[in-house]
Amino acid sequence: MNAKKSAPLVIHGWTIFVHPLFFAQIEALARQVEFFKQKDPHGYVKKNASKRLAAIMKLAFEVIPQDPARPEYRQGGTLGAGHKHWFRAKFFQQYRLFFRYHAASQVIVFAWVNDEDTRRAFENGDDAYRVFSKMLESGHPPDDWKQLLDEARAEGQRLQQFIAGIAP
Repeated sequence: MNAKKSAPLVIHGWTIFVHPLFFAQIEALARQVEFFKQKDPHGYVKKNASKRLAAIMKLAFEVIPQDPARPEYRQGGTLGAGHKHWFRAKFFQQYRLFFRYHAASQVIVFAWVNDEDTRRAFENGDDAYRVFSKMLESGHPPDDWKQLLDEARAEGQRLQQFIAGIAP
């Protein structure tokens, strides 16, 4: 029996993949939003989780694919000189969505987004950059482009099902 393999998600000419770390985060956030929606069908949109999920979805699947090379996505030396090939989009002051892209093949991989426990706080032990830097050093997500892409490709079909399930 052949498993149906769906075509990758393409937005503004960029093929989009998400690493399992990123996918687990947006899934958990979506479950939290659904819980709030069940409790309060009108007021759930005012919850922080709802606003964060909406911002993440808009950034990842609308804004960043317009031009992942925007100067504001470049991070300085915060992750260390060896990680300048990583990019980040800032939102809600203390949140960061980390990603990489490969211009020649028009591919973007979203790797991780911080949560309320790892908000941006300069010189804090659980600062978003410090946490992500430690994650890279541990190899999860991998810093190697091919390995990162291979791990992210495995989430392709689940990603499309997820997006279809939360689309308005």
